[in-house]
Amino acid sequence: MPRGTYERKPKEPDMSISPEAAAAPQKLFPVLLTKNYQPASEYEIVGYLKEAVKRKDAAGNWRIVEKEEFINGEMKPHPSPGVGYIGKIWAGTHIKLPVDEAKAVVAKKIAERADVIAA
Repeated sequence: MPRGTYERKPKEPDMSISPEAAAAPQKLFPVLLTKNYQPASEYEIVGYLKEAVKRKDAAGNWRIVEKEEFINGEMKPHPSPGVGYIGKIWAGTHIKLPVDEAKAVVAKKIAERADVIAA
């Protein structure tokens, strides 16, 4: 082959992984993000815990305007809109990641376990 060129034929598919294993969905593990993160593979957003909204009344007492609640299926919004990029997930969001990626993220302290055992 002449110098500076390369073979343009596609390589053979990797047969080390069986087609059944590749097609099978990966088991997802729940984590709570402590830092902003962009998942490397597939993920599922579980939701986030919306904090209670408190206001002071005229007498100086704190009143709860909106109660704390868990919002299902939505990513936690950033306090200042218009920041970030596509694929970035904000800290405080509960997501499900593949088991290997979840282990790596927990080891790097980017997220905490959000399963029943961790509680």
